[in-house]
Amino acid sequence: MIAGIAVGVYLGYRYLLPAVLPFLTAWILAVWLYPISMKIEKKTKIKKTITGTVLLAVLCGIAGFLLYKGVLELFSQIKTAVSHYQVLQEWCAVLLDRCCGTLEEITGIQAAKSRAYLLQSFEGMQEQVLAALSPGTMTALFHGAENMLLLLSAVIVTLISVILIISDMENIQKKIWDYSWLVGIRRVVRRLQKTTVTYLKAQVILMALVAAVCAAGFWMMKSPYFLILGIALGVLDAIPLIGTGTFLYPAAVVFLIRGQAGIAVGCVLLDIITSILREVLEPRLLGEKLGISPIAVVAAVYLGVLLYGGWGVILGPLAFSTVYEIGKEWDIWD
Repeated sequence: MIAGIAVGVYLGYRYLLPAVLPFLTAWILAVWLYPISMKIEKKTKIKKTITGTVLLAVLCGIAGFLLYKGVLELFSQIKTAVSHYQVLQEWCAVLLDRCCGTLEEITGIQAAKSRAYLLQSFEGMQEQVLAALSPGTMTALFHGAENMLLLLSAVIVTLISVILIISDMENIQKKIWDYSWLVGIRRVVRRLQKTTVTYLKAQVILMALVAAVCAAGFWMMKSPYFLILGIALGVLDAIPLIGTGTFLYPAAVVFLIRGQAGIAVGCVLLDIITSILREVLEPRLLGEKLGISPIAVVAAVYLGVLLYGGWGVILGPLAFSTVYEIGKEWDIWD
């Protein structure tokens, strides 16, 4: 039974979730917009479907505008990075010489040998990147265009479904409560909401806040790549046992070697600020302790990435908890 539950959950998240995700997203948005629409309907007599449509349009407009501006800025910074490739290459060469010279003073290993070894490693990485930019890349681009069309279709289905769910919310809720075979599923979903969903929601909020703080910090340090660095550090902070310090402290050392002590101090301050931010907000977002072991989270994320790819960072813990809660509902663990 345990093996059957595990296989069923894996197949469900792998193949069924992408199909029902637009409707699941529509349900979440409808549940959020429905109470506001009902209040407006009672006060103004405007039908909840009209109010829900207007609120959804405003929400999509704000989200679309922010996404448009963010994507434009992100591509602008990527373009700047590509145009400054030669400058970055020279900067890396000077930094490499200094690091190898310092290494020679500390360990006695000749700077020329360590530099040649590192350059050989970099050349191997460069060959792998160039191999990735093969004619097969065009096929990947066509697949990307196809996926964009599928994403656009999913967005349209989601928006239409939100309005339909709002218009028939009372009937849908009544059927959910009337069907006896949904009782166990409701209990499993409630427990997942109290544990894993709460944990993942808190991590997403913290990741967004850390990314915003880091982007603002690098913008104040006059970095032309503040948005790229902010997003990257937000993702790093969300990965268990890694955090922003994995990048910021080595970066501080590099800037200190270059004689840019102000930026080095800024990197250290950014790590301190983001650490305090997580320590203060995490208990408030999670409430009481969820009883989730850190090693279990790491294992779930690792297995999730193996099974689901990049989305495994989210789907891994969610699938692990789903297997556990379904087994708990059927008293398998006893």
